[in-house]
Amino acid sequence: MSNRIRIAALVVAGAAMIAASPTMAAPKVTTVNVATTKTSMFKFVGVKTPLKAGTYKFVYTNSSGIGHNLKVGSMSTPTFSSGSKSITVTLKKGSVPYECSVPGHAAAGMKGTITVN
Repeated sequence: MSNRIRIAALVVAGAAMIAASPTMAAPKVTTVNVATTKTSMFKFVGVKTPLKAGTYKFVYTNSSGIGHNLKVGSMSTPTFSSGSKSITVTLKKGSVPYECSVPGHAAAGMKGTITVN
């Protein structure tokens, strides 16, 4: 048997194994909408707590006109002054800090803790 035929047979066998294997469901991702508005320029609105352990997509909308970001645990959006950005974070049981990591903004009130059950 030539090498080409052997390789073709391995490719077909591998494809059959993949097709026969059970598919893994993607983890459920829950969306949490967070915002900063013109009337609350140094506050996050919409951060929910407590949350259940799991994967969350935090969609941060900044309408303040001031450069902010949203940092949840070790993940953060880029700093931006208008529009929306998102991050996906897997939360484990315990406490997870969130903040705007622009210097001085957390001290102005843009911080908190999410309790995860």
